[in-house]
Amino acid sequence: MRQKERIPQLDIFRAIAIFAVLAIHATSRTLAETLGTNMFHPFLFINKFSQFAVPSFIFLSGFVLFYNYIDRPLGGKTLGKFYSRRLLYIIVPYVLFSLLYFALKMTAGHTWSLPPGEMASKLWKYLWTGTAYTHLYYIIIIIQFYVLFPLILWCLQKVRRLAAWAPLIGLILQWGFVLLNKYMTNNGYWQLSKGSLAITYFSYFLLGAGIAVYYPTLKKWLVPSREGWRAGKGPVWITLWLLWIVAGVVHVELWFNNYTKKTVINSLWYEGFSNLHALLSCVVLLQASFLLYGAGRSLLTRLLLSAGVCSFGIYLLHPLLLFFYRKLPFHGGSLAYTAAIAGGWLFALLGSWLVVALAFRYTKLAWIIFGSGPQKAKSGSKSA
Repeated sequence: MRQKERIPQLDIFRAIAIFAVLAIHATSRTLAETLGTNMFHPFLFINKFSQFAVPSFIFLSGFVLFYNYIDRPLGGKTLGKFYSRRLLYIIVPYVLFSLLYFALKMTAGHTWSLPPGEMASKLWKYLWTGTAYTHLYYIIIIIQFYVLFPLILWCLQKVRRLAAWAPLIGLILQWGFVLLNKYMTNNGYWQLSKGSLAITYFSYFLLGAGIAVYYPTLKKWLVPSREGWRAGKGPVWITLWLLWIVAGVVHVELWFNNYTKKTVINSLWYEGFSNLHALLSCVVLLQASFLLYGAGRSLLTRLLLSAGVCSFGIYLLHPLLLFFYRKLPFHGGSLAYTAAIAGGWLFALLGSWLVVALAFRYTKLAWIIFGSGPQKAKSGSKSA
């Protein structure tokens, strides 16, 4: 079977998405701390507009998986290799970092005196639910998609045309669950933490699947180019980006009115604009990645590629650096506060990026802690 074309631009996609993840976490406390001040709206905008980060990573996972496997025979050997790689490069780092953050929580909360049985039960719950720290739920979502992936792949291989409907099917399944969960929960039938369930993100995963299957055909529409602009595709691209901006701004303003004016509207409006903005973000980030990569081997391009390759390690490590950064005393007015928040984002990004990059460069076993490294990116599209 012919080797699929590698798409290095996906590492730039990962870089942009991880920058957004850090923006969310760096501004997480600002919403409570700046409410009622002039700084609240800018921080709210950064925090809520960046909410496309996790959906974008899930879209990318769907794209990479189906791009790489859609034409491969679905046999025991293929599945064995697939799951062994996920065990080594995803689950092992996840368990190690869960233990690290569990120890951090126990130390910060002075709870090491708990009975061993209770401590073990707490740790098991953290591992099972991805709650050892606030960001680890993403791994649990991805694991669920890995479990479902062979079944979805089998369906698309059997009926290739189904891939054209995959995004719509994902949207229907996701919103069916959202509606069911909202109204059944309100009636007291069940209570689910939907943010940790894969079905909450089906529209992004299956959008990635659909685009991956038809990528050779869709590429001329997805990748901005002078030829495409001359062929009349420019207005479509401009409309896409404008819709992306508008959807993001509306989503932010809904939250702004909720926080400042205590506006009460149906929660489905928040869900809807968040979903719309995130779906548009998946395509916009893909286009932005090609545009940035097309700038040539500039310093910016090389840095973005490096950040993308290190993104999983940055994701795992950055909350630890942010935790210690926030222990530093800061004084001053609004300008100093803004600088402190920006400094937290920069410190968490550069610090974790440097640690991960050096670990991959000088330590052969860095994959145990930070997952698949740069060397894995040379032979094909790396899994997200």
